[in-house]
Amino acid sequence: MKHAKKILGLIGHQVGYSLSPFLHNIAFEHLGLPYFYTLFEVYPPERLTAALDGAKALGFLGFNITIPYKERIVPYLDALSAEASEVKAVNTLLNQDGQWIGYNTDIFGFAEPLLPFKSQVNGSEVVVFGAGGAARAVVQALRQFFKPKQVWIVARDEAKAELLKEHFERRSKSLKLSACAIDKASLESVLGTARLLINATPVGTDSTALPQLKTARLFPAEWKIWSPEKIAYDLVYRPQMTPFLYEAQAHGARIISGLEMLLAQGAKSFKIWTGQELPRDVVRAALQQQLKESEH
Repeated sequence: MKHAKKILGLIGHQVGYSLSPFLHNIAFEHLGLPYFYTLFEVYPPERLTAALDGAKALGFLGFNITIPYKERIVPYLDALSAEASEVKAVNTLLNQDGQWIGYNTDIFGFAEPLLPFKSQVNGSEVVVFGAGGAARAVVQALRQFFKPKQVWIVARDEAKAELLKEHFERRSKSLKLSACAIDKASLESVLGTARLLINATPVGTDSTALPQLKTARLFPAEWKIWSPEKIAYDLVYRPQMTPFLYEAQAHGARIISGLEMLLAQGAKSFKIWTGQELPRDVVRAALQQQLKESEH
C-alpha cells in the first residue's frame, strides 16, 4: 500500500499565473519523492488564519507565501528563521511537529543570479521598485551580499517606501537608503544615474493572469534612462521577457529574468521541505519549455 503524498502549495491571492507547482512537481517526479504541490487561493485576508489552522490540522508539510501575505503572515507563525526575522517577511513555511516555521528564501534567491555582477553593483546606485515583501528581501540581499553606494526605494505609496527605508535604517548604518514616490519629477534623474534597476512589483506580469496590470508601467516610456552600463533585474517571470527587460535589452543593458530568481528561491524552499537538492537543470529546461508554449 502506497503512503499518502505530503501536500505543499502556494498561498496568495490571484495565484493562477504561478509556475511554482510546475517547478516543484517536476522535481518531485524526477527524484521519485512522495510530495505534491498545488495552489491555494486565500482571500479576503481575514481567511488567512483559518487557512493556516486548517492546513496544520490536516498535516500539510508546508507552503510558499506570495502577495499579499509575505508580511501579513508573520504574526501568525510559531517561529521565524534569522533571515525572516530580520526582514519581517516570509515566503516559505515548514510544518515542523505542528509548528509553523517561517523562512525567507527570496533573499538568497534574489542574490544568487546577481552575484556575477557584484563588481558592477558595489559602489553604485541601485533603484528598487516596490515596498512590499519582495522589496524587503531585495534590500536585505543588497545589504547582505553587496555594497551599493545608495539604494533608492521607489513606490506608488511613498509612505510605504519611507517605512521600508526606516526599517532598514534601524538595522544598518552602513547602507544609505532613500525613499521616493514613483510620480516624483526627480525620479528620471535618479534612474539615469543608477547602475542597477530592480522591479520588485507585479507590474509586467502577463495581463491574462493579472488584468489590472495591463496598462501599468514603472516609469514613462519616453524617459531615456537605459545604456549598456546598466543592469535590469525583473522579479516577474511570466513572461520571461517583460516590457521592462525588453526595453533595457533593446538599449544594450544587461538583463536578469525573474525565472532565475524563481529557480534559486525554489531550490532553497525545496531543500527546507525535502532535505534534497533541486535538480536545477531538469527543472530549468522544463520551465523554459512551459513558458515558451504558454507565450505562443
